[in-house]
Amino acid sequence: MLHSALFHPWLKPLVLTISVVFLSTSPVWAEEPVTNADPTLGSFPAPAADYERHVIRLPVGNYENNLKIELLPGKVQEADCNPQHYTGLFQEKTLEGWGYNYYELSELDGPISTKMACPDEQQTLQFVPVHSNGSLLQYNSRLPVVVYLPKGLELRWRTWVATPYNTAPTE
Repeated sequence: MLHSALFHPWLKPLVLTISVVFLSTSPVWAEEPVTNADPTLGSFPAPAADYERHVIRLPVGNYENNLKIELLPGKVQEADCNPQHYTGLFQEKTLEGWGYNYYELSELDGPISTKMACPDEQQTLQFVPVHSNGSLLQYNSRLPVVVYLPKGLELRWRTWVATPYNTAPTE
């Protein structure tokens, strides 16, 4: 390093100048926000007055035929030691003229809880999920997953991977 600094004293200011010019013209510092507008989202209906639209953009996966996505709607709320959940009905709907699917959660009831006595009567913030049918979907990274939920709910999701087939022996 000493050898380089002695023979090239102009190198350090040059690198500093290039760095400043690069960062000042970088889109990170731009005044206008960069939008990644998905043209397919304009095709989906606007949410009803008491609903919110949630959009999941899945990353490209290896062997997507072996992947599933599980939708986990729910709410973070105060809860005691008893297990709690909501119930609801997921409806798969098709966007007319496009063939895209979207999902709507309706008939939300709850929270439902057991009534066991808690030893400390302590309330903590917990994610209380909505148990519903149809929450396990085929993985498709080419289209966004659009879900309409009643206001006040959040949408969590996770990916499931299929294991290799097993054969059951006959007995």
